[in-house]
Amino acid sequence: MRRFVLWMLFCSAALASSYQSGKLLSITDSSSNRIVSNSQTGAVATVTDVEYPLSVQIGDMVYVGSYWPRWRWSYAPTDFIVNDPVEARLDGKHMYLKRPDGKELKTEIIRRVHADSESNPKADNR
Repeated sequence: MRRFVLWMLFCSAALASSYQSGKLLSITDSSSNRIVSNSQTGAVATVTDVEYPLSVQIGDMVYVGSYWPRWRWSYAPTDFIVNDPVEARLDGKHMYLKRPDGKELKTEIIRRVHADSESNPKADNR
């Protein structure tokens, strides 16, 4: 039990230290509607796909992370303010932003762009 507690403390310290300071550049509501139909019953319905891309600059890179509320319903777009500093943690294809209440907002990184993208058109789209 003692080793487990020490391991948990080590892991939480490692996670806390992996946050980097960044700046929230934008939050966009990219929600869209689509019409779906059931070929058997002929029923037609409108479905709204909700998505919020967030752009965060960390150093000379801009990370665009997409947040879909179907992952976690506890996030509200008003949790963050554009142009405010944020604490971000990068983990593979995910970017985690520390919310004001200390919890993390998980986004999927959909694009990485150099901050000087006007002069450097190369972007790493993933």
